[in-house]
Amino acid sequence: MDRRTKIVATLGPASASDEGVRALVAAGASVFRLNCSHLTTDGLRESIGLVRRAAPLAAVLVDIQGPKMRYVGEARDLADGDEVIFSLAELGLDDLMSGSASLAIESGQRLLLHDGRISCRIVSVDEKSLRVFVVDGGVLNRGKGVNLPDTSISGDLLSEKDRADITVARELGVEIVAVSFVQSSLDVEQVRALFGSAGLVIAKIERPQALADLDGILAAGDGVMAARGDLGVEIPYEDVPPVQRRLARRAIETGKVSICATEMLESMISSTRPTRAEVADVSAAVRDGFDAVMLSGETAVGDDPAGAVRAMARICRGAEADVNLPNLFADANPATAAVTAAASALAKRINAHAILALTYTGYSARLLAACRPSAPILAVTPDPATARILVALRGVLPTVVDRPGRIEDAIPLALDAVRAVGYVSAGERVVVCASRTSPRSDADTLWLHSEP
Repeated sequence: MDRRTKIVATLGPASASDEGVRALVAAGASVFRLNCSHLTTDGLRESIGLVRRAAPLAAVLVDIQGPKMRYVGEARDLADGDEVIFSLAELGLDDLMSGSASLAIESGQRLLLHDGRISCRIVSVDEKSLRVFVVDGGVLNRGKGVNLPDTSISGDLLSEKDRADITVARELGVEIVAVSFVQSSLDVEQVRALFGSAGLVIAKIERPQALADLDGILAAGDGVMAARGDLGVEIPYEDVPPVQRRLARRAIETGKVSICATEMLESMISSTRPTRAEVADVSAAVRDGFDAVMLSGETAVGDDPAGAVRAMARICRGAEADVNLPNLFADANPATAAVTAAASALAKRINAHAILALTYTGYSARLLAACRPSAPILAVTPDPATARILVALRGVLPTVVDRPGRIEDAIPLALDAVRAVGYVSAGERVVVCASRTSPRSDADTLWLHSEP
């Protein structure tokens, strides 16, 4: 109850066991990311089963691999001012273009290598190669990343593996699919059609083209991930903080989920403590209003995965004590947020201990979370799948309880359930948000409950 921001932990060799998953849950993780770049489709199926077995209340986030452009040629030393030729195969571009995708590569565009450490300008293009001028050189080793920030890529970017992974996610009822390399709303719509409507589709924002269609992407999907690795290569690094804030703000204003990712506590792969810069980085994401912050290598291959989660939780708690988020969602959607905004305002005015939301689909709880109330949201739902989705939302603590038809019966039963797990106790006040007209209708009424 003392932390609103959720923690996404990436599974990997250091944590992919029953004991490892349980340790991450005990440390504070509520969402588990499965990185398809490092899993076969059969391995993905096994990993989903592991999370379901070891952490049945947690959400699963399947991170689709998407196109991976990497240098696969021999190591070479590129000096400033050199003019060199790369084959498309060396840059990993031939596989990308072997299907229905196409790259609009033109002279004058940038080619960035090794996470942007090497910068080139394209001089000319033919069917099989690029001639480039080296602006900032360095040693280019095999396996280093390739970025084309000025180049639009159109067509079907999903590989057969991506499609198979999405099918497994749908069949096994995964809560969240994250879409890599998103450029427009069409990429999100394509994955939505394959994944179905039961879970959340989150767009990873890692290209400038995605920023240009951000509102369309948010409208097509359920949220965004600030994927700051590639994003920090493809846009000027000084622009990353304001872009991060913009992503969080627009997600809140549109009532969508937001996740901040990449290198948040990178030093804790091998260190027992985060750096001061990392603490400030996580704190900034909390103040920006993100629903969740994500750990990658820290929990996948780190020396102490649970320790990294505990450190993340401590930082989130400390940052939240110093932040009071405005109700941007209600300002942008006064009619949609009428009841939930009133519940949030009432909870703050009377210093309520919690807001109790009775919800079937999770919709009311999602609206409440978008309002960013100061009190935690106790979401009571009869559907375990809905509860697992809600664990990814800022401030939401779901509980699964059968729902009687009459609201007069449902509220006492819900209060009994949250009381039993220790969410409320004697002397505390709770704002109750539910529908009086129908259990499946939008919330339309507020009650004020005081624990005896």
